[in-house]
Amino acid sequence: MSRQQLPLALRAPRRPRFDNFVAGSNQATVELLAQGLESGNWYFLAGPAGSGRSHLLSATFTDRLGRGETALFLALSLPANVGLLDQACADCILLDDIDALAGQDEAEIRLFNALNRWRAERSTVLMSGASRQGFTLPDLRSRLGQAARLTIKPLEEPDLRTLIARLAAEYEVLLGRGAADYLLTRGARSAASIARLIEQLSSRALTERRTLSVPMIREALKAD
Repeated sequence: MSRQQLPLALRAPRRPRFDNFVAGSNQATVELLAQGLESGNWYFLAGPAGSGRSHLLSATFTDRLGRGETALFLALSLPANVGLLDQACADCILLDDIDALAGQDEAEIRLFNALNRWRAERSTVLMSGASRQGFTLPDLRSRLGQAARLTIKPLEEPDLRTLIARLAAEYEVLLGRGAADYLLTRGARSAASIARLIEQLSSRALTERRTLSVPMIREALKAD
C-alpha cells in the first residue's frame, strides 16, 4: 500500500448520529426522536427528499439499540426489502421511504399486514416519506393516519454553510477559497446532496493531498 493511499484506507465511514445532524429549525423534532419516542406509539417523519430523513432514522436506530431494545431498519426504496415486511419483528421498527410503496397493490397489503402485526405486538414504529398521500388501499391509509406526524424542513442557507464546514472538519479536509459559496450556488441545496458530494470529494482530497477547491467541486458537479 502506498503512503498516498493511507488517509483513505484508514478513514471510517461517517455514521449518522443525532450529534452530527445539523438541525436548523428542526431542533424540536430531533429532540423528540432522541428523547421522546413513546414505546408502542407510531410516528411518521415527513419531509422532502434530501432533507435528512434517512440520517434521522439511522440515528434513531442506533439510539434504540443503545437503549437495549431490538430494532429493525428497512429502506423500502429498495425492492428487495419489501418482502422482509412479512416477518419483521422488533421492539422498534424503522421504515424509510414508505411512499415508495404507494400505488403498488401487493406492497401496500404487505405494509398493512405488518402494521397490524406490530400494533398487536406493541412495537414502536417510525416511518418516513415525503407524504402519506398516494396510497390506494383505504385501510392502509387509515392505519398510516394513526401515526403522529413529525415534520422536517430543508435547511436554510446559514445552516447549509454550517453543514459544509462541519463535514469538512469531520473529514479533515481544508475548504478552498470560495468553495462553500460555489457549492451553494451551483450544486443542489439539500443536506443529503451536499453530504454525499463532500464525502466523495474528501476521499480524493485526502488521497491527493489537496484542498477541497472550487475546480474540484466544479468537476464533480459536471460529472453528475
